[in-house]
Amino acid sequence: MVRQKMATPMREKTMRVPRRALAAAAAAVLAAGSGSALAAEPGPETLPINVITIQTNDADDQAEALTKALRVAVRAMPGWSLAVGDYSLEVLTLSLKCSEPPDANCQSRIADQIKSDRYVWGTIKKKGTAISGDVHLWVRGKGTSSWKLDYTSNLTEANDDALKRIAGEAITQLTGGPPKGGIHVHVGSVAGQVFVDGQPLGALKGGEGTFMVPSGPHKVTVKAVGYADMESQVTVKPTGAPTEVSVTMIAQGDRTPLNGKRIAGFSALGVGAVFGIVGVASAAQVNSVQGTVTQVRTGQPASADVCSSGFVDPMNSGVSAASLSSACSKGKTFQTLQIVSFPLAAIAGGVGIFLIATSGKSAAPRTGFMVNPQLGPGLNKVDLSYTW
Repeated sequence: MVRQKMATPMREKTMRVPRRALAAAAAAVLAAGSGSALAAEPGPETLPINVITIQTNDADDQAEALTKALRVAVRAMPGWSLAVGDYSLEVLTLSLKCSEPPDANCQSRIADQIKSDRYVWGTIKKKGTAISGDVHLWVRGKGTSSWKLDYTSNLTEANDDALKRIAGEAITQLTGGPPKGGIHVHVGSVAGQVFVDGQPLGALKGGEGTFMVPSGPHKVTVKAVGYADMESQVTVKPTGAPTEVSVTMIAQGDRTPLNGKRIAGFSALGVGAVFGIVGVASAAQVNSVQGTVTQVRTGQPASADVCSSGFVDPMNSGVSAASLSSACSKGKTFQTLQIVSFPLAAIAGGVGIFLIATSGKSAAPRTGFMVNPQLGPGLNKVDLSYTW
């Protein structure tokens, strides 16, 4: 009998690669290709910030989530942008043979390595159900600012509202909010005060001044004694030359207050002139109709109503019944307008004269169009003039 030898199943062995070994391999890759990873160039509207992956020995999920949340917070902050590049603090310190955490000299070398003028880095550790640590912002020529973190270890998702608030507060505290840009205000020789979005900013010297304000759109207001407030809308950029703001101040004495009574008086005179013109035109039409009626009435008794529907012209005046009817109707219409228009013209004119006479001191000459109606025997016209 042949015995079959049963194969004993072998258990698959897995080998865990130490974190330090992974970092060393990544450091070698970084050193080999460090010249190709460049941060985004600053644009006219934003300044770039690198966010280096947060370092930890015992809270990998929390470090990854916090890194992503910090990057989202940078993108959301006006005036800042997330620079290109995905770097690890552990890899960088190993590659540059820095201490952990990196000292000031090493932080400067990291900036040169990733070719960035500003970057966020940090470390966290886990103790029970709590996460603690620090995040830092390194800025070329200014050094490092820091912000402490303390929160619960259950925040392992970057889109968690609580973690987003923590990251947003950290970026705000580290950066001070949106980056600032300059505005150069000049208003001639007026010594005024400058306000931005309603908040006092400073005084002008010799009619001009340069101020730093957060980047973005703003309303700039200049106030000066004896002058009207002047406003200008500007968009401030965090890079380049200061945004120019030029305004012309207007002395308050140059503004003549409106005299309502005087304006109403001239308006009434204008209305009266219109009624007067209508009355004169109506009188002319009545006179025209009167000629036709007189022609028909010739030879008729004084009491004869030539405009009655049953009137017969025995003298054969040559005027048809239809023409006579039309003339009579037209005459009645314009006679009514004549009767109404002249009294209204007199009333409106009287009111206008009264208002002007009681309006007080005459206002200073004003620019603009003026209407000057002229009425009288043989003269009915309206003059238009412009004063400047």
